[in-house]
Amino acid sequence: MPVLHVLWLFAALWGETGRTTSDGPQAAVAPGVATVHLLAVGDVNLGRHVGRVMLAGDTLFPFVAVRDTFAAYDLVFANLESCLSEQGGETEHPRNNLIFTGPPIGARMLRLAGISMVATANNHALDYGARGLSETMSNLEAAGITFAGSARRAREVFEPALIERNGIRIAFFACTAIMNMHPAGWDTLVAFADTARLFPRMRVWRDSVDFLILSYHGGEEYRERAGSEVRAFARAAADAGADLVLGHHPHVPYGWERRGKKLIVHSLGNFVFRQPGKFWTENSYAVAMVLKKGSDFTRIDSVRCLPVKCGFQPAFLPPGPDADRVLERVRTLSIGVSEE
Repeated sequence: MPVLHVLWLFAALWGETGRTTSDGPQAAVAPGVATVHLLAVGDVNLGRHVGRVMLAGDTLFPFVAVRDTFAAYDLVFANLESCLSEQGGETEHPRNNLIFTGPPIGARMLRLAGISMVATANNHALDYGARGLSETMSNLEAAGITFAGSARRAREVFEPALIERNGIRIAFFACTAIMNMHPAGWDTLVAFADTARLFPRMRVWRDSVDFLILSYHGGEEYRERAGSEVRAFARAAADAGADLVLGHHPHVPYGWERRGKKLIVHSLGNFVFRQPGKFWTENSYAVAMVLKKGSDFTRIDSVRCLPVKCGFQPAFLPPGPDADRVLERVRTLSIGVSEE
C-alpha cells in the first residue's frame, strides 16, 4: 500500500496530521500554545555485542544513524532493556545469554545520543541483582537521564519521574508484568504492574501535571497481536489517568488505539536489539507526537509513525517496500482494536 494511502488512513482513524518521515517534527503551532515534541522508541539493549563494542571505545556505536533525528525532539523516550553496571568487562552471562548488562558508560552515551527518559521496569532489570540495578540508577542519575519504574526504597517504586519542558509538566510512570527468575522481593525494587498499587498513585498525580505517561512491559513475546490482557491493562491505565501508554516486551510492533483523547501504543517492538531471522523482530517503528497545552486544553496531536530497521545500529527506514510494510502492519493492527 502506498505510504500516502497509509497516512490518509491514520488521519481518518485519529484525526491526526503530520508527515511520516524521519526528518523531525512537522506540526504547526498556534500562538499561545505550549508544545513538547516527543519521540518514543522501543527496546534498547546495551549489553551483549553492543556492550563489548562500547567497552572497546566506540561508545556512540548504537546511535550513529539516529542521533540527528533524536536532536529534533524535546524528549526522546526508550525502554532500557538492560542494566548499566560494572561487571569486569562482562556484558552477558558466560552460560546464559538471556542475562546481560550494558557497561556504565552506556548511561552517558544515552544522553549524548539524545535520549532523555527511559523505563527501567522490565524483565531484565535484575539480571545482575539488586546491586546491578542500583548501579544502573546511579549511572542514569549521573548522566542526567530521567527514569521511572525502579527505586532504591519500596515506598518510592510507584512514584513517577517528573519532567518539565517548555512549560509543560509531565508525570512519567513505568511498570512490568514480567520478571526473569522472580527473585524474592523483586517488586520492592521494580514496579510490578499491580493496578491496586499503581493506579492510585497515578490518580494522585493526575491533576498536578499536564500529561501523564505510562510505560508498560507485558504480554507474550513474538505474538502476532496484543493479547486481551495487554489491551485490558492499557485501557484501564488510560481510564486511571494515563494520557499515553507505551507498550513493550513482545519484541514485535503492534498497532495503536485512541481511548477518548488518550493514546495507547500496544508495542513499539525492538530498537537497539538484534534478533535476526524474523522480519518483525528486525523492523518496527518509533512514534512521534506533539504534546500541546493551551489556556483551556491539553492534547496529543500530530501522531506519526517512523518505520525503523532494528539491530545493533538502528536506522529510520527511507520510503520503500520495508517502510510500507511496517506502516501497513500498524494500520492493520490498529483498525477496529477499540471495538474488540
